[in-house]
Amino acid sequence: MSDLTLSQRMLEIYDDLTRGERRIADLLLADPDIVVLKSATELSEMAGISKATTARFFQRLGYASFKAAQKVAKTGKVVPGGVVLPAALRERKLGRGKLADHLANDVQNLVRSIEALRSDEIEQAIQSLARADKLWVVGFGDNYPLAHFARALLIRIKADIRMIPIGGFSVPEEFASIRSSDAMIALGIGRKTRSLRSIMRSAVAAGAQVVYVTDQASRSGLDTAQVTLRCRTKGVSVYESVAAPVSLITYLCSAVAVRIGQSAIERIEFIENIHSEWGDIVPGDL
Repeated sequence: MSDLTLSQRMLEIYDDLTRGERRIADLLLADPDIVVLKSATELSEMAGISKATTARFFQRLGYASFKAAQKVAKTGKVVPGGVVLPAALRERKLGRGKLADHLANDVQNLVRSIEALRSDEIEQAIQSLARADKLWVVGFGDNYPLAHFARALLIRIKADIRMIPIGGFSVPEEFASIRSSDAMIALGIGRKTRSLRSIMRSAVAAGAQVVYVTDQASRSGLDTAQVTLRCRTKGVSVYESVAAPVSLITYLCSAVAVRIGQSAIERIEFIENIHSEWGDIVPGDL
């Protein structure tokens, strides 16, 4: 493990860490530069753990001490107790350097998104979705797969789920059945379309509750959504990360199922019974 980066070392043994060690690991995965900028005492205080726990944590990672880990992070040079290879050689040897960077980035996106989300807004979103007569899921362009994912979860717990856009059908005609007793999840990660904002404004004007899931750079007002939930989507390469939006959607749908209660459980069981009665889907059935 001597030739792994700090983030890679933490991810390698994360499942085996104690609760206190995970607190400092989460802190460093969210912002690896902290190990360079802070002292061991400051790092311990930020994580809410003892200096002894911090010392044991870095030893478990394979460093002789916190100072050794800090020196590696600053210089990338060989230090007593560990060998650090150049990044290009390390990636060729491991065959997973880029993948580890990608995973570490997704962890940072998740942690920072959760830290920024307000509990009262999450509760408002869950309550609005659970109480609605009909649920609308809206996602254009790159957000269309996210909308499909959200609908696939919601249709298991609630009968009336409408999706916009839907192939071959005019959006205004589909939207015409919206009511003040409805709620909408609007997906606006990355590039937003004029159609998305128009639909959201019309939904608010109709009295429906709109929950807007978007990225940190997005702006929103009461004319487009009652609740705006922002996710960090920073990517390490060509594409933005959707780890945080997918996780948030999954959590919201799960929380809505729990809030709905018995009727959601009965619907899930009924769907499972249908699957059992019909058997496995074979290619000829598709």
